Order: sequence, then structure tokens, then C-alpha cells
Amino acid sequence: MNSIKTQMLRLLVFSGVVLLLIFVLDKIPVTNGLIHEKAYGVYIFITVLSFALSIGTLFFIKNTDQDVWKGVFLGVMVIRLLFTVAYIGIVLYLGLENRLLFVINLFVVYLFYMVFEIMGLVSNLRAISKKAG
Repeated sequence: MNSIKTQMLRLLVFSGVVLLLIFVLDKIPVTNGLIHEKAYGVYIFITVLSFALSIGTLFFIKNTDQDVWKGVFLGVMVIRLLFTVAYIGIVLYLGLENRLLFVINLFVVYLFYMVFEIMGLVSNLRAISKKAG
């Protein structure tokens, strides 16, 4: 299992790349209508949520048996989905222009972070299986 510092560094670099991508797409005239004005707020929400859940997951994994790890990872994915749906509900309830664009931007950023988490999980499982085998 990767150390907490290594995982947080990877997440920090990945978050920087996502922020750079949002910034570049926001400034390029060709993609002028693709980035919602609240995209940076979406980025901050999902980044903070990912850091909090990653730290909690890594601390929990370090103190538990490998048999419960699958449940922990699936639980974290469900928690992230529930928090994201709640965020969408609150923002849309408060009123917002271009709702569809907002939701699309949110889910694109959400999917980037989910792919990052799944790839990290696969690499950790690969390392664990090499130790066992």
C-alpha cells in the first residue's frame, strides 16, 4: 500500500492537472461555452472531498485487516457519489443559470477523480498481489 504522503502527492499533482485543464479550456476562445462559471467551485468541492476521503481511507486501511478493504473502497465511492448528488441538489435548488452545463462540468470533473481513484486502487491491488504471489 502506498504511503499517505505518496498518495497525497499524487492527488495534489493530479488536482493541479485538472485545474490547469479547466483553466485552459476556460481561456481558449474555441471552447468558450464549454466551461460553466461555477466550474472552479465544482473543482474545489470535488478536490476537497477527494482529499478528505483519501486521507480517511488511507488511515482506515492502515488500521484494519485486508478482508474489509473492498468494502471500504466501495463505501468511499458511494459516499463520494452521495456528496456529489447532494451538492448538485443544493446548488440547483438555490438557483443557477445553465443548469445542464453545470451538471455536465461537475460529472466530467467527478469522472476524472473516479478514474484517478480506480487507477490508484488497481495499482495498489497489483502491488499487494505481487507480494502475496
